[in-house]
Amino acid sequence: MKNKIYMKDEKLNFIIEHNIGNIAQFVSFDYIEKNKPRFVHINQFQYKDRCSERELIEKLINSAPSKSVNIRSYSPGFMKGNKLIYNKKINDVDEILDIIKDNRNEEKYSIVNENIDINDGGVSGVVLGDIIEFSPKDTPKCVDKEGVCLLPREFGYDILEKVYGFRPEINFAPNYRVEFSIHPNRQGVNKEHTIIWEYEYYDNISHKSKISWPNNFSKFIGDKAFGLLVADALKIRVPKTTVISRTVAPFTFGKETGLCEKWIRTCPVVKEPGKYYTGDSWVDPFELMNLEEKKGNNNINIASILSQDTVEAIFSGASIIKKNRDDDIIEGVLGKGDDFMVGKEKIKELPKNVVREIKRLNNKIRSYYNYLGEVSIEWVYDGKYVWVVQLNQLKTSGNRNIIVEGNPLYYKEFDVNNGLEELRKLINKLEGKNIGVELVGDIGITSHFGDLLRLSNIPSKLKEANYQ
Repeated sequence: MKNKIYMKDEKLNFIIEHNIGNIAQFVSFDYIEKNKPRFVHINQFQYKDRCSERELIEKLINSAPSKSVNIRSYSPGFMKGNKLIYNKKINDVDEILDIIKDNRNEEKYSIVNENIDINDGGVSGVVLGDIIEFSPKDTPKCVDKEGVCLLPREFGYDILEKVYGFRPEINFAPNYRVEFSIHPNRQGVNKEHTIIWEYEYYDNISHKSKISWPNNFSKFIGDKAFGLLVADALKIRVPKTTVISRTVAPFTFGKETGLCEKWIRTCPVVKEPGKYYTGDSWVDPFELMNLEEKKGNNNINIASILSQDTVEAIFSGASIIKKNRDDDIIEGVLGKGDDFMVGKEKIKELPKNVVREIKRLNNKIRSYYNYLGEVSIEWVYDGKYVWVVQLNQLKTSGNRNIIVEGNPLYYKEFDVNNGLEELRKLINKLEGKNIGVELVGDIGITSHFGDLLRLSNIPSKLKEANYQ
């Protein structure tokens, strides 16, 4: 589809008339002639020639589920950057008419469209070429702000389909920049989940898509859930997981493990290694949420609760996956890995067949290096398959006994027997002082002690370590 329509309201009308997608209900007005709308798309309403602007706006407001509208303006010479008047209701009709009048005086067209709640649990964003960018609780202008979630286009569609249960209906070729929003409840002229707000054709596009989190969407559903969704979308074996979220209806992804038992895992807004609860049997999720929230320092600390199929833990551990496979680090223990991750159990030498399976998994994940960069995973081996139970992106990493590279004034020793909470306190004290940390104890570089130091970007190393 390539057309030479430039006017914003003509584009919206074209989408509906040619059955390309769904749009918000709207009425548009010329700046030349009063009481003669350019286009009218109001559900269950047939436009009549003698219908006044006031009547049309009232019909639109009453037809909108939100009972409110937004007003946009544009002119052929200034299609972008014009003011947006937001969330006007039936008592504001006189003000809306005055805005349209002011636009006419400036020789601008007006589009009055239904307001669709940005806080309904959906997301808004832009697709262009091979990328999709979006954020929750915002308009498509979110792409001009920090924290937007950027994904390869089809990959992003897969993740959104897992979360919302439907695939975004964006039926445009890659050369089109399309502003969209998706909603848990059906909206717009066609009563569908996807709304198209604007589109524009570009002859030449070249954008690289590299996944980065935390971002606004990962914080929305929880860091752990987002990482596992990424792994699942990459066809990595993830245990069947149901996410019980504050912000969206429960959704499920992953593969059945063959066991009927469930793990329950808290899913913080951002990664906080070893701080929040993980259990191997079900507990009251509502009581758990209340208890775990008290551990954090923010208004909202836990984004969701995960119910996950249990994996028979023959061996468990973690890996750091680098660009070059010779730099990978694989660590693990016999049985469950909970104590290993918090420094209570020493790493063990893993059987060669287990190491071989972990390396095979690492290589598969490494094949997506251009998208992911360096990552760490937590894994469980059930005797047949390696399951990924956590995927984290590394912003900083070292090699072998180096956790985070750097040249501090000196290294302060920290005995891992003092625990993760004491390390958190030490990290806070050392912030901005260019003092490194040397962990003392026979623990893994992939443990939560290493995670904390990597997240804090403090120069750090292990005094003792064992490697595969």
